[in-house]
Amino acid sequence: MKILLISYDYYLYDGRLRELIKVARALGETTFITRSSDGEKPQGEGHILYRDRGYSHFILFVCQQMQKIGPQDLILIDNRKGIIPGYLAKKLTHARYVVQDCRELYSYQSATGIAGKIGCLIEKIFTRRSDVVIAANAYRAKRMVKMFGLKEMPLNYENIRRLTYRSEQAHQQVEEECREFFADQEKFRIISTAGCDVSRTTVRMVEAMKGLGDAFELLLIGESEEEDEQIIRETIRSLRLTNVKIFPQMDENHLKYFIEHCQVGMVTYHQRDLNNKYCASGKIYEFLFEGKPVVTSTNPPLKEFCEKYHVGQASDDYEQAIRKIADQYPRFCETVKHVAGRLHVEKNNDRLTEQIRRRLGVS
Repeated sequence: MKILLISYDYYLYDGRLRELIKVARALGETTFITRSSDGEKPQGEGHILYRDRGYSHFILFVCQQMQKIGPQDLILIDNRKGIIPGYLAKKLTHARYVVQDCRELYSYQSATGIAGKIGCLIEKIFTRRSDVVIAANAYRAKRMVKMFGLKEMPLNYENIRRLTYRSEQAHQQVEEECREFFADQEKFRIISTAGCDVSRTTVRMVEAMKGLGDAFELLLIGESEEEDEQIIRETIRSLRLTNVKIFPQMDENHLKYFIEHCQVGMVTYHQRDLNNKYCASGKIYEFLFEGKPVVTSTNPPLKEFCEKYHVGQASDDYEQAIRKIADQYPRFCETVKHVAGRLHVEKNNDRLTEQIRRRLGVS
């Protein structure tokens, strides 16, 4: 079976996308189109990079590539912005099937701006036409049936993913670049990979560092809106903090190294819309696979996970949650080690592969 995966996201920075590509390859001969970050090279055979010139040009680019790619059997659509180019590709390649991964969940009522509302309408129109629909957790799958008028429950594909070094040489290079930053091994470091995103309760996270003091250090890593970063920097200045550090978005090698050398991972979301309230965070798995307990916000999936597996604290009081983990750190780490040993990225991918085959009735 020939498969074409279409994504408007970045291979180097998107863990769910990387795992979806593995699923596609397990289903058949795969070609995948993704956006290109600066200096990125194709990640193996069948990878087509789109040098970013905007979304409308991306749609045109995909259509142009169809002449080179030729007939396909299945189109795998990654996320909402893959829908229009994906369905155009279906028509141009005479593909029989469409599999659509809905990693996000926005309602028309909660969408902000014209573009967001148009995106919701497009998703509602086309999702019900897809042969297989994938959700990022069970909470979302149940809601999507009613929202999109689906005849079948979406397949539940959790964001179980593990960070890896691309090579031993890459590991050594990162070690040389970053070793000095972690020279002070007495610090109890907390890491968030949401950048300075104010909507993700980052201000509250920074404010907690005032009470925790200099024995603790918070690292904020990720792409940030300029306005959000200004708010966080102003909060740091007003509180006279020296224990909060801001870093840009990192590739997988650097991100893994930083998580390895921290003690706790922060996984936080607001609860003002469905996508965030019923978050499907892969970050929690990235932290667990590195042996790190987590502090999370009280969103239902995160709260349920912490209470079920005892791998961290779900709380709106970040300072007290961090202190509790620090006070019982060996116990939390032992529990994380036990739970992580029962999580399997490959089994999660294999399960989705087999579920897609059964839904489509193919071998």
